[in-house]
Amino acid sequence: MKRKALWITLVLVVVAVAATVAGAGFKRGHGWHRGGPLAHVARELNMSKAQIAQTRAIALAERPTAVALLRELLAGAHQIADATVDGTFDEAKVRAIAATEGDTFAKLLVEKERLKSQIYAQVLNETQRKSADEMQQRWLGRLDHVVSRMQEQIQ
Repeated sequence: MKRKALWITLVLVVVAVAATVAGAGFKRGHGWHRGGPLAHVARELNMSKAQIAQTRAIALAERPTAVALLRELLAGAHQIADATVDGTFDEAKVRAIAATEGDTFAKLLVEKERLKSQIYAQVLNETQRKSADEMQQRWLGRLDHVVSRMQEQIQ
């Protein structure tokens, strides 16, 4: 069950990274505007339009790397689906694919942290950095809560 909780957490992180990277280039209604997840972050941090533009530029510069890694991750997902079609299961083959997926996922997490670090250092002021740290702690607290509830359900 721990493995399932880990995968759920990893999927949530990938979705957050994908939304961040993909949302940086969206127009109206997504990304940095109105209802997108990045708009929420911009509002929470009280970012100016200039800061949003600077953050968007940083994210767009990193986008090709992130997209390539997401493509690798998706290719691995297709390989696992193909390897387990019709209920077949070759553990050695699945493990090999999973190891490659793990390496790709690690690269994606490093890329996400690089992006966050650049924005943190180059765009945000001291007050916004404090708010960003608090937001991250709240997010981690929510994930802790989700995993704790899942653990309670299996006991």
